[in-house]
Amino acid sequence: MSCAIIVHGSTGSGKTRACLELVKRALAKGIPVGGILSVRVCQNEELIGYDGLDLESGNFFPLARLRTMVEGPNWFLFGSLIYAFSIPGFEHANSILTRSAETLSQSSIIFVDEFGRLERAGLGMYPGALTIAEKLRTGGVAVFACRTDIVDAVEALTGGKAQAISKFEPSELDALWRTVLRCIDHAD
Repeated sequence: MSCAIIVHGSTGSGKTRACLELVKRALAKGIPVGGILSVRVCQNEELIGYDGLDLESGNFFPLARLRTMVEGPNWFLFGSLIYAFSIPGFEHANSILTRSAETLSQSSIIFVDEFGRLERAGLGMYPGALTIAEKLRTGGVAVFACRTDIVDAVEALTGGKAQAISKFEPSELDALWRTVLRCIDHAD
């Protein structure tokens, strides 16, 4: 069975934390994981941006920084968002997601965190997320983290590709985990 699982909530609601816990549980059961998580980067306890975490290699790379912190041709702005976005970072993220799509199977989980405003506009990690969604036609589990106001865009991306689409808030971690296990036919 192929499943798209949407972990949604507001900024700071714990979407990435929930995904990290899913990764931990999956690895403890020997379930292969791949994809990207977007982790907060803080300086003096202030949020200054996000780094991508390649779940296969464990390597971090810059995705976004406050507009006021960066400049130059390797960064782009999007609307009135407070962040500038790394062109090389998103190229790398898309290559990771494309590589992860090649390994997506009935017994693996791929993470796309975060499917946000950029992706809704066809930018950022959208190409990689689309590749993952298309690959769901052959099985596996893809977990998409997004803000609640972006859920419809993720449903549109995965609709007609995944056999099942489930939505959870980060606080519903145990129910989310049970759904993952059902999708990949593992017992609790």
